[in-house]
Amino acid sequence: MLSAQSQPQRVKLIHTDELRYDKSQVDAQRLIGHVHLQLEGTTFFCDSAYLFANDDFDAFGKIQILDASGGTVSADFLHFDRASKVATLREHVVLRDKDMTLTTGFLTYAVDSEVAVYQGGGKIVSSVNKNVLTSKNGTYFGATETFHFKRQVILKNPNYVVTCDTMQYNSGSEMTYFRGPTTITGDSTVIYCENGYYDSRKDESRFGKRARIRDGSTILFGDSIYYNGVTNLGEVFGNVHIRDTTESMVISGDYGKHLETTKWSFVTGHALLTQAYDDDTLFMHADTLNSLPDSLGRDRVFAFHGVRFFKSDLQGVCDSLVYLQQDSTLWMFDQPIVWSAQSQVTGDTINLEIRNEALRYANVLSNALIVSDAEASGDSISGREEKFNQIKGKSMRADFLNDALHQIRVEGNAELIYFPTDDKSGQPKTMGTNEGQCSAMLLSFENGELSRVRMEDAPKAVFKSTKFADAQPMRLKEFKWLKSLRPQDRYAIFLTP
Repeated sequence: MLSAQSQPQRVKLIHTDELRYDKSQVDAQRLIGHVHLQLEGTTFFCDSAYLFANDDFDAFGKIQILDASGGTVSADFLHFDRASKVATLREHVVLRDKDMTLTTGFLTYAVDSEVAVYQGGGKIVSSVNKNVLTSKNGTYFGATETFHFKRQVILKNPNYVVTCDTMQYNSGSEMTYFRGPTTITGDSTVIYCENGYYDSRKDESRFGKRARIRDGSTILFGDSIYYNGVTNLGEVFGNVHIRDTTESMVISGDYGKHLETTKWSFVTGHALLTQAYDDDTLFMHADTLNSLPDSLGRDRVFAFHGVRFFKSDLQGVCDSLVYLQQDSTLWMFDQPIVWSAQSQVTGDTINLEIRNEALRYANVLSNALIVSDAEASGDSISGREEKFNQIKGKSMRADFLNDALHQIRVEGNAELIYFPTDDKSGQPKTMGTNEGQCSAMLLSFENGELSRVRMEDAPKAVFKSTKFADAQPMRLKEFKWLKSLRPQDRYAIFLTP
């Protein structure tokens, strides 16, 4: 037999203005006016109620529930089931707990566990952070101050709007967790993910599974994205892609950063820049890639260490590089090498311009040297590799037309070794050797072949026919043939020579 202490407590009638009982109408006590009921630590107020023998009751008009933790629930109608201690409330339902207010049309509320469930639509307002959240269905766990929302979830904040299918929100910690397709829209950014969290107090977020952030014309993709709203810094982890939608440029890698205030982007780990043109694409790899727009919003890319790039008609390697998207120019530093068709260009610093998708010119600022295989056929990059045309000087500008050398201007200590060829047999065959030195030199080409040379200021020139040419192929002192370093395709830029 149960002791008195273990028997469940009864619902207590604390106050009513009037009490009636008419079994012929309702087998319950009818309580009218300023009704006050109590069960353990929970208090009920209403205008009127029916209190049944099993301690179930129906309440009407200006209903209010006060729980032991200080939360309140109000409505126009309530049914309370004593056995389960669950209240079912309808019409103008309002639940208040600390700084949070929930309004809905239908709510079930377990008074012991302080678990509230609504269906058919609800709205939550936070007086602290001005968050307003609506959803079709929701569950509130009062003990942990946690909400679970499902279906058509929308969270509005003065700075952003979140829409998703499933969300968990803790009003105490102000932590929000996303599940399923989620979109977060701010003043200048749009974020998408399929799982993640947002910390309102720290203004920190993490987004995972198909995560992406759009900031103006810049889109960040990754396996996961961490974003700090205080510093406006986003970090991207795994399968990173940073894309400029206006310039057809993508920077990808294993890890990246993006600073919203300056539009600066950083990528490392298999870092790759892809610049798409109408009929060709430039692929560039380096240890790290940095992108920072100029005052006009055009991208400037800074590549550091182990730079290698490939385009069908242009390849290059160097230690560091700057790519200016505004005029499609590349500045190459620290042992730069450029290849175009048969030509190899080296120097201390090289400046390239790509115009109409093709190399327009190459400026070599010091220790300039151009080398090409004299016996290579057409645009072939391989010949006998015995006799090489060589042009050197302090500085040099090489102009290209239709992917072939058109004109070269050499300034300072200009030197030339050139092998005229005859390709009547189908394979270029050297006819002799041109050798010259002067202060400055202008060379013109037709169909890739040297057609005219103008030597300035005390020129010295010697031509030797094949019959009288030296047995050993002639080489300038600075000669170097670096074919082994040349990327042969887009995948070779990731290979270490």
